[in-house]
Amino acid sequence: MSKDPVLLQVLREHTLILVGFDRRTMAMHAGDLTKAGAGHAGVILYRRSVAQMDYGKQARLLVEFWKEAQHRDWNDLIVYLPGGTEASG
Repeated sequence: MSKDPVLLQVLREHTLILVGFDRRTMAMHAGDLTKAGAGHAGVILYRRSVAQMDYGKQARLLVEFWKEAQHRDWNDLIVYLPGGTEASG
């Protein structure tokens, strides 16, 4: 059983956005929570073009994106970096 839904619910309770690499299941679980009415506080996922060990690139992408997106309503929003592709769910 995946712990993703529990993690997303705890983050929502604390109004914290998840930033990570788990494109395979995290977006799916976030969407499921939204459809069930529980929602999530927001998810930012790095694309495959960003290496998990390339912390500098991760930080640059996140800071650049956050300068423009920090005042958004992040509830139930999923964004992919680089590219800023958004999805509700």
